[in-house]
Amino acid sequence: MLRSETAPRISAPELLQIVQASDWDQLRACVQRQLAQLGMCDFMLQTEIASANGASQMQLFSSLPDAVLQQFNLPAEDTTDPVRQHLARSSLPLHWQVEQLCLLHTGQIYPLLKTMGVTQGMSLAVHSKHAISRLDFYSNTVRQEAPSTSVQADALLLGVYLQEAAEFLWRKAAPDQGPVLSTRELECLRWSADGKTSSEIGLILGISQRTVYFHMKNVAMKLGVYSTRHAISRAVMMGIIKPDA
Repeated sequence: MLRSETAPRISAPELLQIVQASDWDQLRACVQRQLAQLGMCDFMLQTEIASANGASQMQLFSSLPDAVLQQFNLPAEDTTDPVRQHLARSSLPLHWQVEQLCLLHTGQIYPLLKTMGVTQGMSLAVHSKHAISRLDFYSNTVRQEAPSTSVQADALLLGVYLQEAAEFLWRKAAPDQGPVLSTRELECLRWSADGKTSSEIGLILGISQRTVYFHMKNVAMKLGVYSTRHAISRAVMMGIIKPDA
């Protein structure tokens, strides 16, 4: 029997398997089975999870190779990514062609996806009580038209369940873990605690003053404070850096 275009491609038992996944490998396998039913090949979930003290952590979960996935971990200073711009202002899914994004965006994410054989994708923002996610679904088919309304609806439903399952596994792995600072964020924080200005830190680390601002803004956000001075005092209290002797 042929499946109706409007019939759901993902059943309730299949969605239940996602939220009941006991580890990352099982979750990845469950999601990829559902993607095949939607005519897609890979996915990328980038989630910012808020903790109880107001700080947040960025987490990634995907079926992409590490070389591609690490591009999503780079500092998000570049605001030229059309996907990021769309998701920041709209809750509607965005269907895109990789060729177009290679021309519009100066980063390496979309050229790398193209080398993998990805031809198009659909991106959407998924929100929960404690997290905000960017979710990409990728396709290697040659069709140019956007996914049907029913496929988009199924993808959104899959995204909600995927985010819930991933957030559970992250919190299960480190329920009491404090905010995790990157190596560069720690360097900027430590030099700032030593009394260095942002321009001096930039010269020491070989980065721009704007990049120093960016890292310190991330530090303040992760520590749940609103200024560099408060970030330093909070980091000392949490044992992230040692106070001056």
